[in-house]
Amino acid sequence: MNEADRLAELFMRFPGIGPKQAKRFVYFLLRENSHYKDQLIKSLEELKHTGKQCTRCFRFYGDKYNTSNLLCDICSSSSRDKSLLMIVEKDIDIDAIEKTNSYNGLYCILGGLVPPLSDKPTDLIRIRELTALIHTSLTENTLQEIIFALPVTDYGDNTQEYIQKTIRQIVGIDKVKLSHLARGLSSGLEIEYVDKDTFKSALERRN
Repeated sequence: MNEADRLAELFMRFPGIGPKQAKRFVYFLLRENSHYKDQLIKSLEELKHTGKQCTRCFRFYGDKYNTSNLLCDICSSSSRDKSLLMIVEKDIDIDAIEKTNSYNGLYCILGGLVPPLSDKPTDLIRIRELTALIHTSLTENTLQEIIFALPVTDYGDNTQEYIQKTIRQIVGIDKVKLSHLARGLSSGLEIEYVDKDTFKSALERRN
């Protein structure tokens, strides 16, 4: 296997990237000048050394100063509303929601979804981490509402149902409101593609 094929295999590990698109990436890099390639290599090196995962919401973030802080800028901010916890599927969903400037609470990233009829949902999402986070928030007496912001799909609905069933067993959860974004969101919509006005409307009309 030559270096071009090896690089194509690495690109194929990216979400949604097949063999043909991976090859296009390789040929694009072969055509680019050395300065561009050096910049790409430098950025990857910096990402390797400064990329961290928040121990609270599990969001990946860059820490260019390489501090000892274990929380991302959202979780460590004193201006965020700690009474609200929004559950999302992936990191990019947070990026999309933050761009709307419509939500000021905290998050928890599940890292996946639970398909219908799944026999091992605990292997697919961070349910243990989520329940631990809820336990801590209840102990601190800060949590008032959990908002589900999951894809409007069978997988998203099944995941929400599974989580609700699981967390209802937590002592004190009856004091916390469980809500989800209003169904103004189109069926099949991924949160990462939602526009500002649609998300704001869905958040305001959550139930």
